[in-house]
Amino acid sequence: MTYVGIDVSKATFVVAYSSAKGSETKTFKNTVKGIREFIQTISPKENHCVLEATGNYSMLLVYLLSKAGFVVSMENPLKIKNFARVMLSVVKTDEIDARLILSLIHISEPTRPR
Repeated sequence: MTYVGIDVSKATFVVAYSSAKGSETKTFKNTVKGIREFIQTISPKENHCVLEATGNYSMLLVYLLSKAGFVVSMENPLKIKNFARVMLSVVKTDEIDARLILSLIHISEPTRPR
């Protein structure tokens, strides 16, 4: 299973994909159309989506990913914030946050859905 790190905001979400070179990111609109476009880039059999719990902003994304058969984990924002501190990350952008989520999952198991 390959992990996908996702940072969600009101209008967009940034996805960090694992690759041989590290990670690459792509931004999608946080709409039904944007989420469906994102779903076309990954596979439910191969990918596990991990995102920060952001309340209302992430609910549509979680719902549509789950409905499409993806495993989705939501991480505590404090866990991600503390990981960023440990990594000495002082710059905060959506791309960096998506990569941080992906890096965190590579060193610790994501929270499993119940």
